[in-house]
Formats: sequence, structure tokens, C-alpha cells
Amino acid sequence: MTTIPVLRTSRLTLRAIRVEDHADLLALACDPDVMRYMHEGPTPTPADVWNRMAGALGQWALRGYGMMVVEDREGFAGRLGFFHPYGATAPLLVYAIASRAWGKGYASEGARAALDWIMATHRPRRIGSNIDPSNTASARVAQKLGAIPEGTTDWTGVTLDVWAYYP
Repeated sequence: MTTIPVLRTSRLTLRAIRVEDHADLLALACDPDVMRYMHEGPTPTPADVWNRMAGALGQWALRGYGMMVVEDREGFAGRLGFFHPYGATAPLLVYAIASRAWGKGYASEGARAALDWIMATHRPRRIGSNIDPSNTASARVAQKLGAIPEGTTDWTGVTLDVWAYYP
């Protein structure tokens, strides 16, 4: 059994996904403002979100890292962590912050904690982020965290900018 860490910053807690998170994760995945840059396909059903939760937890079992829930003092604030697609040579840092929590620096703060953790525990050679070219906020987060642009990739028929983090 894989132990999923709890990561804490001064304002956030990143923790394992739980059954009780389903409604919040469904609301997040159905928010068109949050999901406009995610390219995860059509609006998901409750069953789709359940299967994504199971897949996220499966990443922890298979790789020792994965997605986590982000909480602030008000409760659920999004999801953040690592996804390692089939055939990929490196994990991807991904996040979706609830719109009520935008503009507070949570993506940068949570991603810094997650990157520090994975670098210390897994020592990857590289971590990627695939960012929609029109998502200037996420590009700023990547730059702030020290990522460098490395070209583009095709993700489900959409061209995304590739950013990379190196230890």
C-alpha cells in the first residue's frame, strides 16, 4: 500500500483524494471557466469523475506520486499533482484551482510544495507541464517556478506548449 503524503504550506494542505471529494471534484470538472484550458474532453458525468479519481489514486500505487486535493481555510480549493501518461518518459505537473480561489497564488504555492516533494523523494530527471498557449496565467506560474519552454506537443488533437522543470 502506497502512503500518500500530506503536504502543507502556510495557507494550503495537499492531501490524498477521498471518496468525500467526489462532489467537489465533479463541480470543478464541470466548471467551464476552470476547465477551458484542460483539454480533458467533454463535460464529465459523475461516473467519469469517479473513474478519474480511481485513476489518480492508481498513479500513486503505480508510480509513487499522483494527484492530490488542495484545501485552504475555506475547504476544497482544487486539485494538483502529477500525472504520468502511458508511454511518457516523465511525469507532468498538473493543476486545476477552483474559481473561488483564483488570484491568491495557490497554483504557485501548491506546485512549489509538490515539486519540492517529488524532487526530494523521487529525484526525477525532468518534470513536464503541457500548457495551452492562451493560458498566460499558467505560463507565468511555470516561469515563476523555474520551468523552461521546450517546444510544443499534440495532446488529444490540441497543440500545447511544453514546459520543463529540471532538478
